[in-house]
Amino acid sequence: MSTSSMNGTPAHTLVLQHAFDIRIDFHQRLVFDPMPGGQRAAYTSVKSGTVSGPLLNGKVLDFSGADWPIVRSDGVVELNAHYVLEADDGAHIYIRNLGYVYGPRSEADAKRAPVNPATNGYFRCTPYFRAPEGPHDWLNRTVVVGGGERHTAVGAAPDHTLFRYYALV
Repeated sequence: MSTSSMNGTPAHTLVLQHAFDIRIDFHQRLVFDPMPGGQRAAYTSVKSGTVSGPLLNGKVLDFSGADWPIVRSDGVVELNAHYVLEADDGAHIYIRNLGYVYGPRSEADAKRAPVNPATNGYFRCTPYFRAPEGPHDWLNRTVVVGGGERHTAVGAAPDHTLFRYYALV
């Protein structure tokens, strides 16, 4: 028995559609002393940001959240960010963003998995959303994946991260 989606494509076919980009400017980064086992807890507060793309536009509400990552002893950072987006129409959308960041990687690691050419590292995430009923509630029922690129403060440019998100359709 074959199952098809509403558009006639086989249901097991995954298609990525660019949904939007987010730029987050950060306020403060802290890394705490090591915990048992060598991992460290960290804190990165969100200062502000922008949302732009074909499916969502708006901003990141100022000081609306933070990332509470764990920096593991193997160098992998486990992201756990929570903040609020405000769409151009005023709708507030909660986002919880989980993911992994590591690199640059050794040559042996690079042979086992693809790398992010922009950083020679790995920065991938899976956000979950809570959007109100209306034009943005597609976020409540769509699997979204993303990649990030971290930029440290240089001159007048603040410490920030750029994310590109794709809806799995």
